[in-house]
Amino acid sequence: MKTYKIIEIERKYIKKDYSYAEGVMESEAHDGWEVVSIAFDTGKDICGNMLITFAREREKA
Repeated sequence: MKTYKIIEIERKYIKKDYSYAEGVMESEAHDGWEVVSIAFDTGKDICGNMLITFAREREKA
């Protein structure tokens, strides 16, 4: 069974490049999380916040 989480990265951190987002993904990978999807929550803006969905196996109790 897997567990999931979503991290939202504000537009101001990804305006020029994606190095901040890459750092977040690398940090989460060290904790066993795997990127499942990346999407943008545009809402009313053309370029919105980045949503990164992560998954990993649930720890057994």
